[in-house]
Amino acid sequence: MNILFTIQNQLDSLSKAEKKLAQWILEHSAEVIHMSAKTLSEAAEISPATVVRFCYSLGLEGFPDLKLKLSANLPQIQKGLYSDIVPDESITTIKQKIKFKVIDGIEKNCELLEDEAIEQILHLLDHSEVIFTYGIGASGTVADDFYQKFLRVGRTVIFSQDAHLLSTAIVTNKESAFIFLISNSGEKKEVCRLASLAKNCQIPVVSMTSQPRSTLARLSDIVLHTTDGGEAPLRSSATNSLLVQLYSLDVLFSAYASKHYDETIIQLEQTKQAISQLEE
Repeated sequence: MNILFTIQNQLDSLSKAEKKLAQWILEHSAEVIHMSAKTLSEAAEISPATVVRFCYSLGLEGFPDLKLKLSANLPQIQKGLYSDIVPDESITTIKQKIKFKVIDGIEKNCELLEDEAIEQILHLLDHSEVIFTYGIGASGTVADDFYQKFLRVGRTVIFSQDAHLLSTAIVTNKESAFIFLISNSGEKKEVCRLASLAKNCQIPVVSMTSQPRSTLARLSDIVLHTTDGGEAPLRSSATNSLLVQLYSLDVLFSAYASKHYDETIIQLEQTKQAISQLEE
């Protein structure tokens, strides 16, 4: 885990004093390794108690734990690889920065992803005839990937980026079903309204979101919790959130394929052959 990415991602959730400390640490990371809690508080112009609270806010065991994690990331700190892209940066540095950010996101997501939630979704998959899925923007890409993956193994999946059409399909559905909704923030109006509609139709709601206290999460029967991408200003395409969502979906699909291994292999081969015939 890269502690600097963790600090960056949690800036908005910190108190005013903790945020001031966080910004000082981000700007003087290498120096903190050789400081005591008292000298750090004096340098950042906050109280020693704030240093302790800040560490607990990050899920650390205390200030020594913070220094230990900063030490582990010292090579990246010295090269400035935790920061956003800056003007006239070399392509080599850009590649390294994005690599570290992606690896950090996947590692955190792996720890966050709950086996029990995956098992519950697998149970729904085994007892549902129809699956609806929806997402907006980058999350729509994940919904499309869900649609293609499970369609190829013989599942009836209904996906549309038109929320009105999907609403029509939901209210007229007569089969056992569930809906899989993706929203990093968990607050997209169309997504939350589809969740409410599905619940009114007695259709279980499964969501993938990084915000467990969001409106979508509260409306869901099962929440697949992903890590927050912590997007930097230049990464407006929600790259990190998209990658961890796709990773989580791959875990879900692979778990399903493993559970239905022989059948899945046959169906994937059949779809592969069908596509090959079209391309001849």
